[in-house]
Amino acid sequence: MSKREKQNASQSAEKQEGGQKPEKIVTRYDRRMQRRKEQKQKELRDKRMGQIIGAVLAVALVCVVASFPVRTWMNLNGTYIQVNGDKVTKVEYDYNYNLVSNSFISQYYTTYLYYFGVDLSGDLSKQMYSDTLTWKDHFDELTVERLAQNKSMMKEAKEAGFAHDTDQEYADFMEDLKDAAETEGMSLKNYIQQMYGAYATESRIKPYVEEGIYLSAYNGEVLEERYAPSDEEIQEYYESNKANYDSVDYYLHTVNAELPTEPTELADPVDENEDGEEGSDGEDGSAGEETPYQPSEAEIAAAMEAAKNAAEAVEKKVETVGELNTNMKKASITYSLQSWLFDEERKAGDTTVIEDATSHRYYVLGFEDRYLDKARSADARILMTKEDGQAVLDEWKNGAATEESFAEICDKYRDPAVSTAKGGLYEALVSGNMEEELKVWVFDEGRKAGDTAVITPEGSEYTYVAYYIAPNEEEWYLSIRQTLLNERLTEYMEGLAENADVKDPKGNLNFRKVQEEAAKAQLDKQDGSGENQSAEDGSEDSSSEGSDMDGSAEPSGDGDGSASGEGSASGE
Repeated sequence: MSKREKQNASQSAEKQEGGQKPEKIVTRYDRRMQRRKEQKQKELRDKRMGQIIGAVLAVALVCVVASFPVRTWMNLNGTYIQVNGDKVTKVEYDYNYNLVSNSFISQYYTTYLYYFGVDLSGDLSKQMYSDTLTWKDHFDELTVERLAQNKSMMKEAKEAGFAHDTDQEYADFMEDLKDAAETEGMSLKNYIQQMYGAYATESRIKPYVEEGIYLSAYNGEVLEERYAPSDEEIQEYYESNKANYDSVDYYLHTVNAELPTEPTELADPVDENEDGEEGSDGEDGSAGEETPYQPSEAEIAAAMEAAKNAAEAVEKKVETVGELNTNMKKASITYSLQSWLFDEERKAGDTTVIEDATSHRYYVLGFEDRYLDKARSADARILMTKEDGQAVLDEWKNGAATEESFAEICDKYRDPAVSTAKGGLYEALVSGNMEEELKVWVFDEGRKAGDTAVITPEGSEYTYVAYYIAPNEEEWYLSIRQTLLNERLTEYMEGLAENADVKDPKGNLNFRKVQEEAAKAQLDKQDGSGENQSAEDGSEDSSSEGSDMDGSAEPSGDGDGSASGEGSASGE
């Protein structure tokens, strides 16, 4: 036995004595079989994993497909926000959002939105309305306010037992919607989605349309009656605001100052060190644009003095040289003339000269009269059409030829893109907001009930077919009545919105988060200011208390640092 064999036998014997089994010798065959076994186990694991992943992917695909109807169901039936405990779905919210935003855009685009560069085709949630709110936030805020008002008003109307049949008005609404869709070259379905939201359909928005019709009737039949001002209140308001409703007749002559167009002896000295000369050629040798001469202050003062003298010279004969302005309301008169013309002490024959330094002119005024214009408004049925107006009127004349049949003619030929007036009815028309030719006809002194006419204003593509009904209240009376009514209804509606309980459980309303953060920041700022003030007050109090305790504001003259009142009193 070799030495190595003896050593191995000895180690094996030691292991056996220690209770351990002898190690098995691993051959190449054993290792090959082990690798095959491990490969089979790996293949089995991979197969099982593939089955699991396949099952997971299948479930995920089912979830994705199933999520489409789930999302639709949530938008149709889920809670987007809550108002006074009532659930508001995404469909209802979008319907109101689009009503609010479209109304705002149509009213303010040319005078406000366009001026501030709002891109209506872009993402409104990325365009700022203010420092902290986007345009979408602003429209969301208006939408919530509308919903809060409507929900509160609906509850009030139902509790009051108010009833109103919405069937005919809803049918008219849908007819207008179909006409508008046809005009736009769209299907009704697509037009409704474009106007009222991605999930809007005719059947889905119907309850909200009917609700709007119902509340509009409640507003007109109940609220306007409830908040309408009395004749006494209207007269009282007029007495306190006469200048806003009265008219004046006056003569006006304008004298413009003749400002010099080139230097005079009163011109400012020319600085010889200035580069270039007025009207010199440009760098390329071409003639430069001539800059208008700017008169000196002395030249302007001299021209204004001459204009003033000329104005004063014609003051006493302004009735001869001046232009007579009649029935002029304060709002339509140059601001600098208003105070003098509407002075309560003003009387016929008064004259004056008023300076307009900004425009370098003088106004010569001669007062004639001040009065309350008693012109009456009017009720009429008017069709605005591109059709042959005379043919339309002849069609009416060949029929029943009554006011009711005229209303039917108006509905038959009415273009919903131009007018929403049912039966062409316009009540309380006033002269200030009409085409001149139509105004002349409606407010002719000889106009009587049942009169008709075809009127085509010069340069207009539309023709008016008109039916006169009757005169209405005086314009000033209606204006004050509407002002007071609007104020009271606005206060009522604001109260509904303020007292409404609005909840946003899913955090859909970003403007509320912004407002809450701003309120919290303001509160923290106030709390911080209060703490700082308290600390300052405490410091001042401590200082005062220290002075009172030692009885002296200054140390004694001994130089020992003593501040005792006794030392000071002794004179030491």
